This record gives sequence, structure tokens and C-alpha cells, in this order.
Amino acid sequence: MRQKTFGKWLAAAGILIVMTIWLALPALAAQTVNSVRITFTDKYTDPGVISEPDITCSTFGIEITSVEWSKDVEKWNPGTKVTATLILSSSGREFSSSYGSKSCQISGATLSKAVKVDDDLKVTVTYYPVVWLEAPEEAGWSASNHMKAVWKKVDYATGYQIRLYRDDYYRRTIDATGTSKDLSEYMGREGNYYYEIRAVGKTTNDAKYRKSSEYIVSSDRYLDDLGDTEGSWKNYADGKKYVDENGQIVTSQWYRILGTWYYFDENGYMATGWRLVNNKWYYLESDGKMVTGWKQVGGVWYYMDTDGAMATGWRQTAPGQWYYLNANGAMAASTVIDGCTLDASGLWVS
Repeated sequence: MRQKTFGKWLAAAGILIVMTIWLALPALAAQTVNSVRITFTDKYTDPGVISEPDITCSTFGIEITSVEWSKDVEKWNPGTKVTATLILSSSGREFSSSYGSKSCQISGATLSKAVKVDDDLKVTVTYYPVVWLEAPEEAGWSASNHMKAVWKKVDYATGYQIRLYRDDYYRRTIDATGTSKDLSEYMGREGNYYYEIRAVGKTTNDAKYRKSSEYIVSSDRYLDDLGDTEGSWKNYADGKKYVDENGQIVTSQWYRILGTWYYFDENGYMATGWRLVNNKWYYLESDGKMVTGWKQVGGVWYYMDTDGAMATGWRQTAPGQWYYLNANGAMAASTVIDGCTLDASGLWVS
């Protein structure tokens, strides 16, 4: 009887030992951190401000103890990579000597390497900053070209999107770069025009790192003297001619087309460059449009009055800004005229 009891006890003890070892195996395996998951979340705070992303680790028992960037955030640019070095610590478990992209999963950035340093894990990643663009300021119209939209440059923007309206009816959307856009080809009828504009990323890649700004509304521009809006241009070997709304080729005159003045010679060809008309000099662009305001030709600055005629003598081009134009139209600079000192930019320094 004792032998049977002892045998049963021995069998039970064996089973207990096996179970104890079996239950201990997961605990032993859990001492090593098999994988890590880190998430970079882009932050869009105030328009025009680039911010560090939120960085979190969703692996249980793992803590991000420090983050060091390769550049100060003030020097970041949208879409230009920066490097982040993270130090991770673990409570009660050990890191492997290194991790690849499958075992160290990074969301919102790209893993460069993850290696064990002492008891911690050093993770290096590449991140591309993002920004919410500011809206353009002072959206309006050029004083010298009533159909040219103008606005202030927006930091980090690589393009702009314009929505044009006439008499409160939407006309079309136009893409632009720079800080101005000639809209004359879309303003062929009389009416009250205005536009909405926002800053954007010009290309698909730019847009990945640049959140478009809000639209702002420009000032109004009422057009009631556009001239000929029904004629057509004709191209010839020696230049361009214009056939008016009555089917006649325009010759030997100034002619207003869609709000812009052009000059056509006796043969009907559109004039370009310098042109002497009725003893006054005018300058016409390569597309034939008459110039008003400042124009640099051959490295020399000239000023064209509102009627397009080349200015000579004193001119106030803006409140409090006086310049002197010589008899040949060239702006004077770094000299004294009539007792007035002109600086290197030609401005009268009082």
C-alpha cells in the first residue's frame, strides 16, 4: 500500500515539476524585447510655424527617455530631412543588440538604425518636417496693369491658387508662382472682378509637406473700358497683326485690346521695344503691351508716365519718393540735381 501511495506521489510531483518548467518558459522568453513600435505624428500649430512632431512608443513597458535632433527646429524647412536620435529604456526586459525595420517599426518617419547601448536602445530615424502655410497678404491689383493680380510672398509656399470672379460669379481657377499673375486673358468682359487666393505646394511632392493656407479675398477691380474684346490676332513671318471686330487690320495707331494698349505700324505689325509716336517715346514689351511705371532697359532705369510716355525731369513715383530722369529718360543716381542729393538708387535724400 505504501509503495502505491509513494508511486502516486512521485508521479504527481513529476507532473508538478513539468508544469512549473512549462509555465516558466514564457516568463523567460518575455525578458527580451522582441519588437518596438514608434509613431511620429505631424503637428500643424499656427500657420507659418514648423513644429516638432509628437513622438510616441506604443510598446508596453518601453519609454522614450530623450530625443535629440540634428538641427534646431528654427532651421527646419518643409520637406527637407532632419535626423532624430531617440533613447528608449525598458523596465524589466532587455533589448536585443540591434533591430531592423520589421522589429523596430516606425510610422511617420524612416528608420536608419536601432542598436543597443548599455541597457538602452538608441534609435536613429529620418523625418521630413511639415508646415501649415500662412495666407497671402495684401491681395490686390497692380497700379500699372489693372488686370494683374499682386500679393505678398508667403514663406515656404512654392505656388499659389487663384479663384477669379466677375460680378460675384466664379470664372475659373488659375495656378501661379511668384507674387503676381496677369489675368487679362480671363477678364475679357466689362464687370466687377475680384479673386480669392491661397498659398499651396506647387507640385505633388511639395504639397506632401505644405498644408494649403486659407483663401483670402482681394480688393475689387471694376473694368468698364476694355477697348476691343471681339477681334483676333494673326501671326505672320514678320510679326503679329490684329484684326478688329469689324474684320479690318489695325494700322498706324494706338489700339486698346482687352484693356491693354498696343501700337501698330503703317503695315499693321504690332510694335515692340522703343517707339517714337507724336514726339514722345514709349516702350512696348515683347508681347506688345505698353509699359507704364518703372522699366529697366539695357541696365538703365526709365520711368513711363500713366499714359506710357517716357518721363523726363522730376517725378514723384510714390508718396514722398522723388526721382530725376535725364533728358534721354535715364534715371539719375549718385549725383546732385538742382541742389538735391540723389542716392545710388536714384532716390532724392532730403
